Amino acid sequence: MKLTFSKAFIKSSLRLSGKMKSSLQKALQEIEKAKSIDEISDCKKLKDIEYIYRIRIGGYRAFFVFHIHIKDDVILFQYLLARGEAYSKKNMDNLRKSDL
Repeated sequence: MKLTFSKAFIKSSLRLSGKMKSSLQKALQEIEKAKSIDEISDCKKLKDIEYIYRIRIGGYRAFFVFHIHIKDDVILFQYLLARGEAYSKKNMDNLRKSDL
């Protein structure tokens, strides 16, 4: 799958260190090799939001938009948030807005 990243995701990932950074790298490599969304471990579709999924990476949640295109599958990673703030009303509203 083809991976793309938002500015917010890149900024959050640069703040990670040590084990969390390597966990993120492993997860991204797994996603890149996956042929379908079902092959990604710890990946769940968010309820009531059509194209938004989340991946659990330790204490963090990576939210992404997944649209199936005829030519290739593209995943746009929107946010990388700590678990405590991941499901706040503000962040969930932002995810709903980005659900095209």
